[in-house]
Amino acid sequence: MGATFDERRLAQEAAMGDQRAWDGLVDRFGELVWSTARAWGLNPEQGADAAQVTWLRLAEQLDRLQVNHERLGVWLAVTARRESLRLLRAGRETQPGPDVSSGPPAATAAAGSARDGLLWRLVHELPEHCRRMLRILVTTPPPSHEEVAAALDLPVASVGALRADCLRDFRSRMAKISIKEQLGDS
Repeated sequence: MGATFDERRLAQEAAMGDQRAWDGLVDRFGELVWSTARAWGLNPEQGADAAQVTWLRLAEQLDRLQVNHERLGVWLAVTARRESLRLLRAGRETQPGPDVSSGPPAATAAAGSARDGLLWRLVHELPEHCRRMLRILVTTPPPSHEEVAAALDLPVASVGALRADCLRDFRSRMAKISIKEQLGDS
């Protein structure tokens, strides 16, 4: 899925220094960048650092990327993934384990509810590759298969099958919790 005309226009105008265009790019791709950083196990502060560096890299290179701006989401996902892995390597000896229990920014704001807490606990119980997948999938607007593949360092052709497997596993875990609640075995 390529970029829309508006995204191309935003990229061109941002490259010329238009702040409103930059804001538009952040609105369009901000959750993808954030969720990519968090998918790799960064805590919220590290995730913010990775996102900030990703946007800085874009600012430094957008005029050179303009010829291929229809793949801007993929470029941002790859850059966020690389920055996340760089931060993880740099902090491995000095940082405690990553905070993987909280959701992305929109979900974190609502995490006080029991339902949201339960859902994120179930996500946390999934295998790591599924946690990463689900973190990327909850972004708005939904990322393309190419963006998901770039964020997770996967072949594009494997995204659909992995997505289906992870969602099946998540639904199965949800069903087990529901059955326990109905039987009074929570």
